[in-house]
Amino acid sequence: MKRKWEVIIGVVGIVLCIVFLGGFSLTMTSMDEETYKVTVFPILQDGVSLGSVKDSLEAMNVLAIWFGITLLLVLILVVFATAFIWNNRYPKWAAILYLLAGLSTLIGTQFIAFPIAFLFFLVGALCMFRRVANLNKKGEVYVSHPH
Repeated sequence: MKRKWEVIIGVVGIVLCIVFLGGFSLTMTSMDEETYKVTVFPILQDGVSLGSVKDSLEAMNVLAIWFGITLLLVLILVVFATAFIWNNRYPKWAAILYLLAGLSTLIGTQFIAFPIAFLFFLVGALCMFRRVANLNKKGEVYVSHPH
């Protein structure tokens, strides 16, 4: 594996997506109305949620489902991108998939998870522009060109 840093940053990004997006989705979709009324709704009443508890809970559940769908899409894109970058085989394709994962994270979270999306953009840029030194069969070092 020649592109260790790209894989590490991509894995960190997907772990953060799972923790934050998945955690929010799981928490909100499993919360009943009474728990929501006591724990979350008072926080949102300060200018964010001016409607009833039921409307607010419904809106948060829709957001949680949206985050869950985004998480699944990003997970699929990152898994394929990591498979493409493994052993430095298809860095351009991996870059495209990582950039799509970043864009999906931005749009799917309504720009809330921009720090996580930045990680995917960073990995995409590294895949696109970083050259990795390899050894050919004779043991000579050369710089690989992206496919």
